[in-house]
Amino acid sequence: MPCFSACQRRSAHLFSQPSTGRAKTALRHNNISEIRLPNYTCKKDVAFNQCNDMFYTQGIAPKAPRKSRYKEERTVSIPAKELERLKTASKVVSIEARLDALMKREEEAKRLEQEAERAKQRFREMDEARKKLEEERSKDLASEEVNDKSRILERAFLAKHEQEEEVKKANRIILEAKCHAVRDAQVQEKTLIHRELKHDEERLERQVIENAKKALSEEDEKFNKLHENKQKYADEIKKQLSEREHLRFLEAERIEQEALMLRKANEAIKHDEEIRIQECQERRRKYREDLAKVVEMSSQFRKILWQQEREAEMKVAAYMKEKSDRLRALHNEKMLAKQDFERKQQRIYSLAEKIHQSKSDREEMSYIREQEKIEREYRRKEREAVVRKKQIEKDLAEARQRQMQETKRRQALQIARAEQDFNVLIDRLKQEEAKDRKAQQERERRREKYRLDIINQMGDNEMQRRRLKELEKSQASAWRESERQRDANIRAVINAKLMAMRDACLPEKYIKDVEKQLSRIIGSSNNSALPKH
Repeated sequence: MPCFSACQRRSAHLFSQPSTGRAKTALRHNNISEIRLPNYTCKKDVAFNQCNDMFYTQGIAPKAPRKSRYKEERTVSIPAKELERLKTASKVVSIEARLDALMKREEEAKRLEQEAERAKQRFREMDEARKKLEEERSKDLASEEVNDKSRILERAFLAKHEQEEEVKKANRIILEAKCHAVRDAQVQEKTLIHRELKHDEERLERQVIENAKKALSEEDEKFNKLHENKQKYADEIKKQLSEREHLRFLEAERIEQEALMLRKANEAIKHDEEIRIQECQERRRKYREDLAKVVEMSSQFRKILWQQEREAEMKVAAYMKEKSDRLRALHNEKMLAKQDFERKQQRIYSLAEKIHQSKSDREEMSYIREQEKIEREYRRKEREAVVRKKQIEKDLAEARQRQMQETKRRQALQIARAEQDFNVLIDRLKQEEAKDRKAQQERERRREKYRLDIINQMGDNEMQRRRLKELEKSQASAWRESERQRDANIRAVINAKLMAMRDACLPEKYIKDVEKQLSRIIGSSNNSALPKH
């Protein structure tokens, strides 16, 4: 910062130089660039050395105060707002006038911007000269390379933290303090040297105060906005925490509902299992009933077979009885035929005896013929009896054979039918058992899959919650660490700026005021930037 105290060289520059801008640190405020530095200030770089002759006024003749021409006039007290309203209402501004005023304001803004650029360039040159002097002084140090590296790192550190909001606030406060210091020095110098410029100085002071108030109001607005943003961020964090707590509550309810659903599913599975067991028992009961029916049918079949065998035996017995009856009848017939034959022989003998006794040869021949005829008749009957006997035996044997074959065929058909029915029943039972076994395995597989799905889902949800919790914890710890490091860096930068203010010979009261304001800002920023979890 250049020295604005008076020196012997200011008379040469009096009213010969254009108005300059404010100090380098004041260039950050674009709205207070209308500050005018007096032409009598020293432009020489004195490396921040104090000047003992602060208010040197040699060579300047004070002007006499102006007398007002309107002392005898009558004054009327009108409020400022009413006066402004009357002025505004009395003026009729045309479009051309508005355009002219707008052009003038733009030209004035461009001019002020050019002056600010020139002031920046001049202060930049002054800074370069000061840096050259500092570099020349630093050449005497032992390790220039180490100092260069540290200076580069310090410059990078400062450049990095110049964008922080707290550092910007500190720059604004330091700038305002320097502006106040410069303004106080200017007011004192102008009061002692140029009393005739009191009105202009007061106007300048009002402008400076207004600009300072405007800057302070803007700074307060920014600070309030930042505080509101931080409060909003803290409220958002609290809201997120409440939402997270609500989500945990909902998750607990969901887990409870899942457990309830799982319990209901287990109960339903148990109920289905009981129904399946009852169905299996019912099927087994039906199978047992069918088996009992099969056993009963088998017993009935055996009974029928026994009855058929008994009937066959009875038929055989009847056949044997009939055969014995027939044989007995045949024997009786034979006995009768034999008796008849014996009677006939006896008659023949009697006839022969009679013939032999009484008849002639002719009668003997007729007797012989009669005897032969009787013998032929007897032999014919014997042959017919033998043939009839053989035919009866043959018919009986064929009937017995047919009866045996029919019985065997009927028994074989009944056995085959019963065996087929039994095999069909066994196959159906096996198919039912296989189907039940397959259905049971499918139910077991679905139940195991459902249980594993529920376990995996609960495990995935738990892992996701743990992952989110760890991520939030790591982010919160990293954010707190970055905030602590940022606060430490900001304090270091602000302390360096305060040391620079002391090195620039700024009055101590301004430095104390700046330290007090910075301590309040740092404390409020720390309190608002760290929300309670």
